[in-house]
Amino acid sequence: MAARGVVRVAMLALVVLVSGCATVHAGADFDPAVRFDRYRTYDWAGGDSLPVGDPRLDQNPFFDSRVRAAVELELAARGFQRATTSPDLWVHYHASVRQRVDVIRADEARGLSSPRETLSDRVLEFEEGTLILDVAEPTAKTILWRGWAQTDVGGLVGNPRAMEKRIRESVRLMMQKFPVTP
Repeated sequence: MAARGVVRVAMLALVVLVSGCATVHAGADFDPAVRFDRYRTYDWAGGDSLPVGDPRLDQNPFFDSRVRAAVELELAARGFQRATTSPDLWVHYHASVRQRVDVIRADEARGLSSPRETLSDRVLEFEEGTLILDVAEPTAKTILWRGWAQTDVGGLVGNPRAMEKRIRESVRLMMQKFPVTP
């Protein structure tokens, strides 16, 4: 019985450690013909009516303020200023959380290749968070740039400091792919 408790504590510690070091995968896409150097100001577009998919984050004002603060910090570092009247750009984000399953080595046993090396078949269940950031032209109402980041958010939703850190990292990695600095 005591050994079972030790195993559970060890597994919990491993989950916390792994989720604290989870990799953020980020990317972006944009029209290369657009001259981003002509834009200097931005404002937030209307709110997202799509649910995040997790009741702990849906309608959570702290989550929203953390995302906005991270985006505003990155835009300011690139020379953009917020303008609530006639901005050059609109900024908008979407976020989602969903349950994911990752099969490791089980596919290799069936003759399929796997980029990961592990000692045994395992099925990992985790909460994948996706953050999408859109930058749009207000007059034409067209998206000029879209960035995205995905990461394991298990253990973060109940830890505000860790969640804030992961949001900042996700936005920073996306914005590294922004085409130019004004």
